[in-house]
Amino acid sequence: MEDEPYAGPKPSDAEVEALIAGAKATRKRPSRGLWFAALIVSVACVIGLAYGLITNWDAKPEVVKSDAVRASSSSGSGFGLGLVIGLGAGIAIGSVLALRKRHS
Repeated sequence: MEDEPYAGPKPSDAEVEALIAGAKATRKRPSRGLWFAALIVSVACVIGLAYGLITNWDAKPEVVKSDAVRASSSSGSGFGLGLVIGLGAGIAIGSVLALRKRHS
């Protein structure tokens, strides 16, 4: 048995080209608004990263013993805030995509 996951008959080059042409013909290009939303999210992420790097650039790392268990970090909200922002952005982008698909 070969290492290939597909064990059926191999398609011919013409069949592959026809499949690719059909996929290209039916694919919808992302709208300008979607690109703009992605750009805004990207800029917000870069600004957040730059702010975090600038404000904590000279901060000394915490010394934590390997057997010590900590409940939370000293700042306390960085990871949680990042999760909330990421979740909110994911919901917003998913909603936009769903509404876009529904109206088209």
